[in-house]
Amino acid sequence: MIDFVAQISFDGINKEKKIYLYTRSKNISSPHSVKSYQDQKIQIKYSICNSNEFIKKTSDKKFLILAFICAEDRVKLRQYLKIPDEDIKTDPELLLNLYLKYGEDQLKILSRGFVFIMVDYHNKTVKAFRDHIGIKNICYYQLDNTIYLSSSFKNLFNLSHLSHTLNQDKVINFLKFNDHSPSETFTNEIKQVPPMKALKFREEKINIYKYSNYETNKNPSPHSNQIKGLKKLLMQSVAIEGSTNHSRIGFLFSGGIDSSTIITFFRKQKRANEEIFSFSAQYKHIDKNIKHLIDESEFQNEIQKLDDVNEFTFNGEDESTLLNLDFYLEIIGQPFFFPNLYLPNRAFNLAKENNVSIVMNGNDGDTVVSHGYEYLLELFFSLRWVRLYREINATSKTRQQSRIFIFKHIILKNISFQSFIKKSSRNKHLEIVLSNNHNKAIEIQTLLADHYGIQERYPFYNRDVVEYCINVSPELKHKNGQSRFILKEAIRGIVPEKIRTRVTKSNLGHALCIGYTNKDRAVIQEQFSKPHVLIKDIIDIENLQKSWNSLLQNPRKYSTRSQIPSEIFAYTVLNKWLNKYF
Repeated sequence: MIDFVAQISFDGINKEKKIYLYTRSKNISSPHSVKSYQDQKIQIKYSICNSNEFIKKTSDKKFLILAFICAEDRVKLRQYLKIPDEDIKTDPELLLNLYLKYGEDQLKILSRGFVFIMVDYHNKTVKAFRDHIGIKNICYYQLDNTIYLSSSFKNLFNLSHLSHTLNQDKVINFLKFNDHSPSETFTNEIKQVPPMKALKFREEKINIYKYSNYETNKNPSPHSNQIKGLKKLLMQSVAIEGSTNHSRIGFLFSGGIDSSTIITFFRKQKRANEEIFSFSAQYKHIDKNIKHLIDESEFQNEIQKLDDVNEFTFNGEDESTLLNLDFYLEIIGQPFFFPNLYLPNRAFNLAKENNVSIVMNGNDGDTVVSHGYEYLLELFFSLRWVRLYREINATSKTRQQSRIFIFKHIILKNISFQSFIKKSSRNKHLEIVLSNNHNKAIEIQTLLADHYGIQERYPFYNRDVVEYCINVSPELKHKNGQSRFILKEAIRGIVPEKIRTRVTKSNLGHALCIGYTNKDRAVIQEQFSKPHVLIKDIIDIENLQKSWNSLLQNPRKYSTRSQIPSEIFAYTVLNKWLNKYF
């Protein structure tokens, strides 16, 4: 966990324009003290979660390095560079050594999130590298000959000497759910370095370029070996480096396949001194007619009942994101789309109360492993229709849905010129993995975790796991009517069968709509009563209000396959932020 803001100018920094690190310490004190570094060219404020150095200036004063890597990658990097255990090296030294010896492309050996910023005094150049999935964020702001870099939007947005104008395109795209830019923020001046890309600042110019790619090569191994390979990588991805002294390990645990995989794989290999803490939301008191669509208690119990799992549950019906919107906007700094953010927030709060400093999250295991629908689309475009029919027929029996329904939603719904061009299922899978939806969710959760002093881990986002899943045989992603077939086989015998073979998934849309009708109602109606002038020109607020009134009368109608609840959430969050800052 690292939080920083830096001001860099090779013409000399303006010492009157001081920078500071934003910390929200009114209710929860910052778990790590703010440290400083300054010379004639650079001013830095930072906070770090461990005793490792974040900043290092080389003895020849040619480079200044800002770097942070996970303990597991630190061990991996020392082995790769053949550095003896007795030769102590800091993160900045390790990454500079790697960069100078092998070049920036070899940053690909880092499988988790990292920060690597290099200031080259001799060539008057700054380079900032963002990890493969965007686990660690890097924002930047250029003011003439000065560049500001930070781990979050809010650190730059809150600097009083920097001016900001509203990014109206971002506002429009946010409200219309067309926000696909990996670099834009809600101000025109603050940008983000996209995942797997680097920023180069030289002679008052910024260049953003791709420094690495996922390797895409067909996996030639027999299917049984590919399944074993995924199992091995998942085991490695959940391992905690023993030298970190972390013994209380938390898990965001829903009861789904992904979160169950993470917790059971860790349990399979945990050390004697490591304890497991699971944090789960339950909806036991919700309307009995829809409880089975939301509450996952019966699946959670399959793991919570184990004697070495310390279970902590909370009532999801008592929680709300919109009810605490001021808190979230203060933490995140800009509008966000994350209706169920109350789930990780409550989990992190419980983790802090129980002295748990690492929490694992099974985020997007379905995306990384893939449901395999792109393989069925490949069968369609390559005219392998007999095989496609067999898969659709088997899927129909597994899901107890008609073959026509399956065909419409997996094939017809996804037919386009673009899908034809990328008819290779591997290319389509890669495209999905590279979309910027993942890093947006991670950025938000990481800021929230940092607030509680929690280090969050994403085992499915381990680079080795991602690359492996892209390259497994396409037919292993969807086979015998089973989506995510390779994962379900890899976890056989470890994840309880009731969870491993489940075909249902919780629909929290029901809980969201019910929340709208009671605890969130006043918050939403307040924002409808004072719409910001900019929003009036973008969406039909009167029509959205009519839908809102209809939802109040029949929330279940909007709980499935309706975009209205999402539109209401986006409008409420954005409108509140605009009224406060613009």
